[in-house]
Amino acid sequence: MIIAKILAVGLFLFLGENGIEVEYPAIEAPRPIEFVSLEASTEVVEGYWSTTELNSYNIPLDSLPERTLIRLEDGFSCPYGKNVFSHYGRRRGRNHNGVDIPVPPGTEVVSAFPGVVRLSTYHRGYGNIIIVRHSNGLETAYAHLSERKVKSGDIVSAGELIGLSGSTGRSTGPHLHFETLYCGHSFDPESFIDIKNGTLLQSPFFMLRRENLD
Repeated sequence: MIIAKILAVGLFLFLGENGIEVEYPAIEAPRPIEFVSLEASTEVVEGYWSTTELNSYNIPLDSLPERTLIRLEDGFSCPYGKNVFSHYGRRRGRNHNGVDIPVPPGTEVVSAFPGVVRLSTYHRGYGNIIIVRHSNGLETAYAHLSERKVKSGDIVSAGELIGLSGSTGRSTGPHLHFETLYCGHSFDPESFIDIKNGTLLQSPFFMLRRENLD
C-alpha cells in the first residue's frame, strides 16, 4: 500500500496535475569558491621572474587567496634525516623564515622538488643561496651553502644535486637553511614536510592558508 502511494506521487510529479509533462527549471552548476585557488596560475609559475632579487613577486599578502591547494605529486626528495635545530618563527626578536638543519660542511644539498633554478647567487645574509621554482607554484630556498652547483635557468629534478652545505653569510656554524615560499611569502616547511624522516606529511595535496604566510 505504501509503495503504491509513493509510485502515485512520483507519477503525479512527473506528469503534472493534468497528465502533461512538467518542465522544471534547470539546476545551476555549483559555483567555485572564489577564495580557494585550486591550481597555481601560469603567471605565478612563469611570471615575476628575477635572477637577482630574493623576492621576485612583491605581491601584497592580502591579495592572495585565503586558501591555495598545492599539488605535491611531481616527486619529492629530502634525504637529510636530521632533527631541525632551529624552527620556523620568531627567533631572538626577529622572524626566522625557514628551518635550520644541522649537516656537516660539504654535505650534498638536493632540490626538494623538480623545477627551474630562478636564483643562484651570493647574499650578505644568506651567503650562497639557491632558489628553485616549482610547477606547483612553490619556491624552495637553500642558504649558507659553501658551493653552488647550478645557475639560474637550470632545470633540476627532485633529488638532484644543487650545492654543498656550509656556513657562508650570517651563520653561526655549518648547516642548511631551508625555506618554502609561495608568491614571495614564506611559510613553515614543517607544516607539510617531516624533515627528520624525509617524507611528506600531506600528499598529493597540501592546503596552504594565507594566515600562515609571512
